[in-house]
Amino acid sequence: MSTAGVQRKPAAATAGAKPWADPAARPYLEIAGVTKRFGSTAAVDRISLGIHAGEFFALLGPSGCGKTTLLRMLAGFETPDEGSIRLDGEELSRIPPHERPVNMMFQSYALFPHMTVEKNIAFGLEMERMPAAQRRARVEEMLALTRLEKLARRRPDQLSGGQRQRVALARALAKKPKLILLDEPLGALDRKLREATQFELVRIQEELGLTFVIVTHDQEEAMTVSTRIAVMNEGRIAQIGEPHEVYEAPQNRFVAEFIGDVNILEGRADAAAGRFVFAVGGWAELPEGAAPVAMAVRPEKIEIELARGAEEDGPNRILGVVEDIAYLGDMSVYHVRLDSGSIVRVARTNRIRALEEPIDWDSRVRLAWDAKSAVPLAA
Repeated sequence: MSTAGVQRKPAAATAGAKPWADPAARPYLEIAGVTKRFGSTAAVDRISLGIHAGEFFALLGPSGCGKTTLLRMLAGFETPDEGSIRLDGEELSRIPPHERPVNMMFQSYALFPHMTVEKNIAFGLEMERMPAAQRRARVEEMLALTRLEKLARRRPDQLSGGQRQRVALARALAKKPKLILLDEPLGALDRKLREATQFELVRIQEELGLTFVIVTHDQEEAMTVSTRIAVMNEGRIAQIGEPHEVYEAPQNRFVAEFIGDVNILEGRADAAAGRFVFAVGGWAELPEGAAPVAMAVRPEKIEIELARGAEEDGPNRILGVVEDIAYLGDMSVYHVRLDSGSIVRVARTNRIRALEEPIDWDSRVRLAWDAKSAVPLAA
């Protein structure tokens, strides 16, 4: 299935402008050459990136890739061994965690069980000795923003998981920090509630215009909420881009395989003939100047139809037999065993209730795709 998220207007964009595409635009959060080691292991290895004001930026990657360590350095819970972190022009390393204009929302929510919703939200404001009238006004503002007004007098054990998540978010927002850090904030929610809450996060972030940085291993979550994504692997950034860029144009094999479903077709480049010859059979037109060792093709980019006798030779075309079918309601996923023995996944949208020529188990089929749908991979 496709993992591409919804299209959304970036909060950081003004009249269609994207500050990250402007070389003259200065990032709001600047991470320069940051390294963090634990013993001989570099959990974060010389990372540099810029995040602009009003962005909803995602750090995405598998467990152990360094994304949480990087987030903890932003919060001040870890100290970089090398490099610098600047927020709105100010070096954060000189500021202790409790004095940074940064607030963090944890996966566990970390709510005080003996306090009501409104008292949980007010806690940080009380610690800052905000005047009572101003504090009450801020709490009411946060309750309205997160749609918790009717739950203000309840304790956390009287709330659902989604409601507790909103309380934790309201508490993080109450002090109006310059930067909000979200550490796997929706991991404890079931799928349907998680999807609904993702849109709530986007709504709140866009309404406030604050800068959010979220850490997640959930690709759909990152693609749904973020303006841009940094895909991390082994302490380094494998690719930074808008959601559609990392999905449609992965820059390396790791990103292609980590983001969504993909078929990696091995082969060799024949520059003289202008062809990429698949090890699985068939060939593709070689993009100008490319010398790939593999091609990445998303399952939904591949067309599948019943084969009719001898097939005419042509680019981006291979034959096989349907080995498995998964009916998912909105689409069907076919596992096609090629003549070479390799398996290719094909996703087909079920646009009508029944096909005139249904493709069944053991059907001999032809797979084809547009040349622009295959992404050459150098490594």
